[in-house]
Amino acid sequence: MPTSHSVRRVLAGALAAAAALAAGCSGGPVLHPVEGTVYMDGNPVQAGERLTGYVVLHADPARGNTNMEETKGDIGPDGRYTVYTRDKQGAPPGWYFVTVELARTNPKDPYDFKPLVDAKYMDKKKSGLEFEVVAKPAKDRYDIRLEGLPAKK
Repeated sequence: MPTSHSVRRVLAGALAAAAALAAGCSGGPVLHPVEGTVYMDGNPVQAGERLTGYVVLHADPARGNTNMEETKGDIGPDGRYTVYTRDKQGAPPGWYFVTVELARTNPKDPYDFKPLVDAKYMDKKKSGLEFEVVAKPAKDRYDIRLEGLPAKK
């Protein structure tokens, strides 16, 4: 027959395990707000029904960022974007390569789209875009400036 001392030990262990499990599932890494404006040729991008795009943050492991979560944000009608990680606003702190996809779209045909930025902006190693996510960013820290596609001759 178990003694009250052993029952207390089992209960204490069960409570400790439940607390550890709850803490482990409570939300992952600390997230910091990442918001900015995407500019093309000096003007805010005007996304909408026929122009869609998004910003993706790719962790830079060479600078100690080991984030493995998808971290991205849609570009809004005023060119502003807000990054989300696991459906929560923000990104874990650290250095990121940044890519941007922006295309003219046809709402009636999902296969009809035309990229509006150079392919380099869609490649994290070639985009030339990077920043460090910090707890208290300066205003406009996460603004992104792109060059549009050259005019066809």
